[in-house]
Amino acid sequence: MNIAVSDSGNEEKQKKYLDWLQMFAPNAQLTVVGYKSGISSLKEYDGLILTGGEDVDPFLSKASPVDLVQQSDRRRDDFEFQLLDRAMKEKKPILGICRGLQVTNVFLGGSLVADLQSAGFANHETKNSMKESRHSIVVEKDSLMSTITGKESGEINSYHHQSVLNVAEDLMVSGRSPDGVIESLEWKDKINRSFLLLVQWHPERMTDKENTFTKNIGASFFMAVLKNKSTN
Repeated sequence: MNIAVSDSGNEEKQKKYLDWLQMFAPNAQLTVVGYKSGISSLKEYDGLILTGGEDVDPFLSKASPVDLVQQSDRRRDDFEFQLLDRAMKEKKPILGICRGLQVTNVFLGGSLVADLQSAGFANHETKNSMKESRHSIVVEKDSLMSTITGKESGEINSYHHQSVLNVAEDLMVSGRSPDGVIESLEWKDKINRSFLLLVQWHPERMTDKENTFTKNIGASFFMAVLKNKSTN
């Protein structure tokens, strides 16, 4: 099993993703891919993980006002657009985390909020010197997220200053925070489409490893990979 994991641009944070993923599939090969890797196909990979990191270029995300958008890297955006295009065409399971949710929504035609704090939504960003910020999540009934977690609500962490504004037409909201911020997305129409789960929080950073909103997220992705491999 070979999983492509996008390069977050931060070695310490990248290790958290890899360590978390390894918990679910100790024998899986996890290959970090970025625009410098020159990857031309996902055919040798069994799934795609899109990690967190910089903001998406506001030209693509339509986030406004632009001066509230933080550092972005258009080369990474373009590269991950290519990864998403290939993964979807080749029907590879996809898990997007934080920026991974945002870039996928933008790729499919959605837009982003430039800055949650300025838009009136507090307590969604954990500063480096702060204790981890957490809040609850309300899960939509009859969603993939509901099936995966078996929960109507739960607790997640929060490390983001941007979020989804307009949801891409092909996606549906499967989880929100109490103040209405979108916390998870998935395919609206799942027929003949491979696994796609997009979460705004960071399951790889959560210290309570048995929390359904970290444990079941990782496990469901690898279950989808194994199922996909067995049918192809």
